[in-house]
Amino acid sequence: MADVPGRHEPGTGEIHYPRVAAALREIAYGGTVGLEAFPEGDSHLALERFRQVFSQPGR
Repeated sequence: MADVPGRHEPGTGEIHYPRVAAALREIAYGGTVGLEAFPEGDSHLALERFRQVFSQPGR
C-alpha cells in the first residue's frame, strides 16, 4: 500500500487509509498488508504514519 499520487505514506495523498484499516478490522482480516512506498520526507516519520493508521481501532 502507498498513497497516491507519489506512492508516499498515508496522509500524503488521496486515499483515506484510516477507513481502509477500519474496513480490514471490520472483516477480521488476518492476512498481510504489504507496504511499498517512497517516504515523502523522513523515513522514520513515514513508518510511524503507517503504524498509526493500522494500530488505532476506529480511525
